[in-house]
Amino acid sequence: MEIAVERLAALVLILTCASHIALPGAWVRLFSAVRAQGEAAGLINAAIHLPLGLMIAAFHPVWSWPGVIVTLVGWGLVVKGAAHLVAPSLSQRTLKLVDADDGAQRIRLGGIIMLPLGLVIGWIALGGLR
Repeated sequence: MEIAVERLAALVLILTCASHIALPGAWVRLFSAVRAQGEAAGLINAAIHLPLGLMIAAFHPVWSWPGVIVTLVGWGLVVKGAAHLVAPSLSQRTLKLVDADDGAQRIRLGGIIMLPLGLVIGWIALGGLR
């Protein structure tokens, strides 16, 4: 089960990062549309982050190297999702960051920064770091 969770996490991260890099304008439009929903933006943001985070937290209780990387990513997503769920105004502040003129650049940079994490998790899932 743990390897399946690692594979899922790697695929989600790699595909999302690739999309952020290739289509930052589409992500800016999506995030702007979500932000326009007011307080509901927090619930939408939580709904995006919580499922993967909860799946990792529930089915990947690995606290030794290198699997702990995946576990920490999962718990990070749980914390992020929970924060947006209970403090919807947080989503308004964070989503506003991509409304600026350099929003597409920020989205692309986020994808570039997070892509190596997805690749490392993929390597873990394939047994490369075990």
